Amino acid sequence: MNELLKITGLSVRDEDRALLREVSLSLRENETLAFIGESGSGKTLTLKAILSLLPDDVKVTGGSVRLAGRDMYGLKAGEKRRLLGENVGFVPQNTVNYLHPLLRIGFQMCDGYVTFHGRRSRKEAEEKAVRLLKSVGINDPERVMTSYPAELSGGMRQRVNIAGALMMDPPLLISDEPTSALDRIVQKQVADLYLSLLEERKLSLIIVSHDLVFVSRIADRIAVFYSGRIVESGTKDELFTEPVHPYTKALLALSPSLEQDRKEPLKEIKGYISEDDRKRNGCPFASRCPHAKEECFSFTEEIRLSGTHSVLCRLGRVK
Repeated sequence: MNELLKITGLSVRDEDRALLREVSLSLRENETLAFIGESGSGKTLTLKAILSLLPDDVKVTGGSVRLAGRDMYGLKAGEKRRLLGENVGFVPQNTVNYLHPLLRIGFQMCDGYVTFHGRRSRKEAEEKAVRLLKSVGINDPERVMTSYPAELSGGMRQRVNIAGALMMDPPLLISDEPTSALDRIVQKQVADLYLSLLEERKLSLIIVSHDLVFVSRIADRIAVFYSGRIVESGTKDELFTEPVHPYTKALLALSPSLEQDRKEPLKEIKGYISEDDRKRNGCPFASRCPHAKEECFSFTEEIRLSGTHSVLCRLGRVK
């Protein structure tokens, strides 16, 4: 399969600190890649770097992002917008803030499509929007097209966002926390929807999620972020059945189970991500790791365990 996205050595910082350090990953056609990790670990920031949506005070200081074979950081602003418009659909985390409260859904879905294509009519755009709303499971798309966001439930807004992201028929969909703020039944419906879209449209997908059940259903590969770095990456089977990095193991252990004793307290990862962790050249998790030794605070070697599985941890030497 062809490589649709390749990030090499991406580093991002604000005025005071490094936010991402040497992030490298790739995504092939028809593949799903999940980013997991605690809040503040760099997952959404990586998405924003891909989409050129970094805040004004945050800068890319190193590395490259290649999308559809082109170096994004070597393009002019207009060329970059067209490259992103043709290749990427974005489903944001906060459906309430992303959809404009004073504009009807139909206008929000169609305006960018007409503007981008230039010669396409509003009628063509509306017909396509209705088809897409039907395809994501909305039974009364004509009513939704004339509705305001506040008139829709959270699950319906999520479906509207997905349909809107597909208006340009992009080969890559990027979705930030697609099941957050939804009840468990709606979460399953959204997960089923993504699986059907991936099958029908042969999309590539990058998702950020704290929902490990969702990740286990949908992902082909997983990248584990901690303190602005990828500490382990591999296929879903490798990370769920043979995790190596202590942080990956601790993160997976947090997922509650119906079989666990209700009298037992929920598990937690002791400590927190500190600024010292971001500045350290060694393993960023060392200050919280129960297996840490002196060498961990300077350990920088990425150990490749297989063709798809790599880890930033000395424990990978003895796997």
